[in-house]
Amino acid sequence: NADAGIYRITPCRDKRVMPDKTPQSTELIVRPSLPRNLLFSVTCISFGVLLILMAHEGRTDIFPAYLVALLMTAGSAVLLGSHLPNASFLRLTREGVEIRELFKSRYYNWSDVGQFAMRRRLLGSSIAFMYLDPDTEIPLEQAVPAGYTLSSHKLLETMNEWRDRWARPHRD
Repeated sequence: NADAGIYRITPCRDKRVMPDKTPQSTELIVRPSLPRNLLFSVTCISFGVLLILMAHEGRTDIFPAYLVALLMTAGSAVLLGSHLPNASFLRLTREGVEIRELFKSRYYNWSDVGQFAMRRRLLGSSIAFMYLDPDTEIPLEQAVPAGYTLSSHKLLETMNEWRDRWARPHRD
Protein backbone atom coordinates (compact mmCIF):
# COMPACT_ATOMS: atom_id res chain seq x y z
CA ASN A 1 0.00 0.00 0.00
CA ALA A 2 1.62 3.26 -1.14
CA ASP A 3 -0.17 5.31 1.56
CA ALA A 4 1.05 3.18 4.50
CA GLY A 5 3.30 5.92 5.93
CA ILE A 6 1.02 8.84 5.12
CA TYR A 7 -1.55 9.95 7.66
CA ARG A 8 -4.21 12.52 6.90
CA ILE A 9 -6.20 14.26 9.57
CA THR A 10 -9.85 14.69 8.69
CA PRO A 11 -11.99 16.48 7.45
CA CYS A 12 -10.76 14.71 4.31
CA ARG A 13 -13.66 12.46 3.32
CA ASP A 14 -11.94 10.13 0.84
CA LYS A 15 -8.77 8.59 2.34
CA ARG A 16 -7.48 7.52 -1.09
CA VAL A 17 -7.29 11.08 -2.40
CA MET A 18 -4.02 12.98 -2.01
CA PRO A 19 -4.26 16.29 -0.11
CA ASP A 20 -3.64 18.42 -3.21
CA LYS A 21 -7.02 17.20 -4.47
CA THR A 22 -8.77 17.85 -1.14
CA PRO A 23 -8.65 21.53 -0.14
CA GLN A 24 -10.47 20.73 3.11
CA SER A 25 -7.44 18.75 4.46
CA THR A 26 -5.88 20.60 7.37
CA GLU A 27 -2.84 18.40 8.05
CA LEU A 28 -0.62 15.91 6.27
CA ILE A 29 1.93 13.75 8.07
CA VAL A 30 4.56 11.83 6.10
CA ARG A 31 6.58 9.20 7.95
CA PRO A 32 9.99 7.66 7.16
CA SER A 33 10.01 4.68 4.81
CA LEU A 34 10.23 1.46 6.84
CA PRO A 35 11.23 -0.78 3.88
CA ARG A 36 14.06 1.61 2.94
CA ASN A 37 15.37 1.81 6.51
CA LEU A 38 15.06 -1.95 7.02
CA LEU A 39 17.06 -2.55 3.84
CA PHE A 40 19.81 -0.14 4.97
CA SER A 41 19.84 -1.63 8.48
CA VAL A 42 20.10 -5.22 7.25
CA THR A 43 22.87 -4.17 4.84
CA CYS A 44 24.82 -2.44 7.62
CA ILE A 45 24.49 -5.35 10.04
CA SER A 46 25.41 -7.86 7.30
CA PHE A 47 28.52 -5.86 6.48
CA GLY A 48 29.45 -5.77 10.18
CA VAL A 49 29.00 -9.54 10.52
CA LEU A 50 31.11 -10.08 7.38
CA LEU A 51 33.91 -7.94 8.84
CA ILE A 52 33.87 -9.89 12.11
CA LEU A 53 33.99 -13.20 10.23
CA MET A 54 36.92 -11.93 8.15
CA ALA A 55 38.71 -10.84 11.33
CA HIS A 56 38.31 -14.27 12.92
CA GLU A 57 39.68 -15.89 9.75
CA GLY A 58 42.73 -13.64 10.01
CA ARG A 59 41.99 -11.66 6.82
CA THR A 60 41.78 -8.35 8.73
CA ASP A 61 42.60 -6.98 12.18
CA ILE A 62 40.12 -7.77 14.95
CA PHE A 63 39.90 -4.36 16.68
CA PRO A 64 39.07 -2.30 13.55
CA ALA A 65 36.60 -4.97 12.39
CA TYR A 66 34.72 -4.92 15.72
CA LEU A 67 34.82 -1.12 15.81
CA VAL A 68 33.32 -0.80 12.32
CA ALA A 69 30.75 -3.52 13.10
CA LEU A 70 29.77 -1.65 16.28
CA LEU A 71 29.37 1.64 14.39
CA MET A 72 27.33 -0.04 11.63
CA THR A 73 25.05 -1.64 14.25
CA ALA A 74 24.62 1.70 16.03
CA GLY A 75 23.71 3.31 12.69
CA SER A 76 21.12 0.59 12.14
CA ALA A 77 19.62 1.27 15.55
CA VAL A 78 19.36 4.99 14.76
CA LEU A 79 17.71 4.25 11.40
CA LEU A 80 15.15 1.96 13.01
CA GLY A 81 14.72 4.37 15.94
CA SER A 82 13.14 6.84 13.55
CA HIS A 83 10.11 4.50 13.46
CA LEU A 84 9.36 4.78 17.16
CA PRO A 85 6.03 6.56 17.81
CA ASN A 86 6.33 10.28 16.98
CA ALA A 87 10.12 10.01 16.59
CA SER A 88 10.37 11.27 13.02
CA PHE A 89 7.95 12.76 10.51
CA LEU A 90 7.24 15.68 8.26
CA ARG A 91 3.98 17.49 9.07
CA LEU A 92 2.30 20.03 6.81
CA THR A 93 -0.38 22.22 8.41
CA ARG A 94 -2.20 25.44 7.56
CA GLU A 95 0.41 27.35 9.60
CA GLY A 96 3.61 25.76 8.28
CA VAL A 97 5.84 22.73 8.10
CA GLU A 98 7.30 20.73 11.00
CA ILE A 99 10.33 18.52 10.40
CA ARG A 100 10.89 16.06 13.23
CA GLU A 101 14.00 13.88 13.40
CA LEU A 102 14.53 11.53 16.34
CA PHE A 103 12.28 13.55 18.66
CA LYS A 104 13.78 16.94 17.74
CA SER A 105 11.42 19.26 15.86
CA ARG A 106 12.04 22.28 13.68
CA TYR A 107 9.02 24.36 12.72
CA TYR A 108 8.78 26.88 9.86
CA ASN A 109 5.81 29.19 9.21
CA TRP A 110 4.65 29.35 5.60
CA SER A 111 5.12 33.13 5.58
CA ASP A 112 8.84 32.63 6.38
CA VAL A 113 9.44 29.86 3.82
CA GLY A 114 10.49 30.31 0.19
CA GLN A 115 9.81 27.97 -2.72
CA PHE A 116 10.84 24.32 -2.21
CA ALA A 117 13.31 23.13 -4.83
CA MET A 118 15.33 20.02 -5.67
CA ARG A 119 19.06 20.51 -4.96
CA ARG A 120 21.89 18.31 -6.18
CA ARG A 121 24.02 17.04 -3.28
CA LEU A 122 27.16 14.92 -3.03
CA LEU A 123 25.08 11.74 -2.68
CA GLY A 124 21.97 12.37 -4.78
CA SER A 125 19.31 15.05 -4.54
CA SER A 126 17.35 16.57 -1.71
CA ILE A 127 14.58 19.08 -1.19
CA ALA A 128 15.81 22.45 0.01
CA PHE A 129 14.17 25.76 0.83
CA MET A 130 15.06 29.24 2.00
CA TYR A 131 13.52 30.54 5.19
CA LEU A 132 13.77 33.76 7.11
CA ASP A 133 15.44 33.23 10.49
CA PRO A 134 13.09 34.92 13.00
CA ASP A 135 15.95 35.95 15.31
CA THR A 136 18.37 37.46 12.79
CA GLU A 137 16.02 38.21 9.86
CA ILE A 138 18.66 36.59 7.61
CA PRO A 139 17.54 34.15 4.88
CA LEU A 140 19.02 30.67 5.40
CA GLU A 141 18.84 27.47 3.36
CA GLN A 142 17.49 24.31 4.97
CA ALA A 143 17.36 20.78 3.56
CA VAL A 144 14.48 18.35 4.10
CA PRO A 145 15.63 14.87 5.22
CA ALA A 146 15.40 12.09 2.64
CA GLY A 147 13.75 8.71 2.99
CA TYR A 148 10.05 9.43 3.46
CA THR A 149 7.25 7.23 2.17
CA LEU A 150 6.59 9.71 -0.65
CA SER A 151 9.08 10.04 -3.48
CA SER A 152 11.19 13.20 -3.37
CA HIS A 153 9.45 14.59 -6.44
CA LYS A 154 5.94 13.95 -5.08
CA LEU A 155 6.93 15.38 -1.70
CA LEU A 156 8.39 18.48 -3.39
CA GLU A 157 5.19 18.98 -5.38
CA THR A 158 3.00 18.48 -2.30
CA MET A 159 5.05 20.84 -0.12
CA ASN A 160 4.92 23.60 -2.75
CA GLU A 161 1.16 23.12 -3.14
CA TRP A 162 0.63 23.44 0.61
CA ARG A 163 2.90 26.48 0.78
CA ASP A 164 1.10 28.16 -2.11
CA ARG A 165 -2.27 27.37 -0.57
CA TRP A 166 -1.60 28.54 3.00
CA ALA A 167 1.19 31.17 2.85
CA ARG A 168 0.00 34.73 3.45
CA PRO A 169 2.75 36.90 1.91
CA HIS A 170 4.85 34.85 -0.53
CA ARG A 171 8.62 35.18 -0.18
CA ASP A 172 10.76 33.75 -2.97
